[in-house]
Amino acid sequence: MNLKSSICTIAATLMFSVSGAHAENLDILMNQVFPQGQATYIGYQSVEREDIPVTSAVDRKYLIVDFRFDARQPPTEQLQASVHKVCMTLLKDRELVRHLSDSGYDMVSVAFDRRSQFDCL
Repeated sequence: MNLKSSICTIAATLMFSVSGAHAENLDILMNQVFPQGQATYIGYQSVEREDIPVTSAVDRKYLIVDFRFDARQPPTEQLQASVHKVCMTLLKDRELVRHLSDSGYDMVSVAFDRRSQFDCL
């Protein structure tokens, strides 16, 4: 089973752990990434892989920020640029990154559909 399908499988056992103020900041930040009519922020999900030991070097806690394109999925180059735009927006908010790290998040991924996620950090 690959990482993408694992994340989808685990999605049924999601655990929310981003605190209220930081969750609100994340929602506000992600709602501002794309101009209206380009992509819509859907929300985020916290995923914790219980099947991976805490002592493992493998990432076990993920945050997935979810978007949907308002039109058809763009070509690969534009999709990559969209992933980069979301990731850079997250990285520039140092307080949010620090809070996510302190909360145990090993990775943040971006999703534009239900089949695949793209890793940011």
